[in-house]
Amino acid sequence: MAATESSTVDANGSVPRWAVLLLAVAAALELLAGLRDLPILFGDMTEIPGPGLGGFVIKTKIALQPVFALAALIFVARGRIRPALFAMAGVVLVNWMNYLPSVAIHGLEFQGDGVGGLVTFLEIIVAPVLALAVIALAWRGQRLTLATLLAVFHTALSVLFVILFAIGVAIYGF
Repeated sequence: MAATESSTVDANGSVPRWAVLLLAVAAALELLAGLRDLPILFGDMTEIPGPGLGGFVIKTKIALQPVFALAALIFVARGRIRPALFAMAGVVLVNWMNYLPSVAIHGLEFQGDGVGGLVTFLEIIVAPVLALAVIALAWRGQRLTLATLLAVFHTALSVLFVILFAIGVAIYGF
């Protein structure tokens, strides 16, 4: 009985409450980010996001991110951690998919002051690997706490970059 008070029980395992809360916060942040981008779909689509397959990929990301994030949030609220992990992996994969048209046109550009190359490496190479690891762990119902940490890594990193950018603007200005 004490174990169910300190964790949310899923069909094949348990995850500590702090990890469930972390997953809920990450899903909520991704939902807000997806809703922020949603008006782009109702604007002038001739120039932004662009024509062709690249524009279609970007439109698909804009449409799917809030759907996956909302699904993750609903699953977390119902205590269904494994489906929530699948949904968060979907969020990470559609965000990764968003970079593919740029990579197809420009290739992998790791140059810059170091931070730009690090962001490129994390978004294009590490993110899909983490998402696939989350899917594999959730599918097997094993190490769900680790899967939760991997699922929220992308969101936590995005928040960290926003905070670092804000600090840089506060110190140096635009």
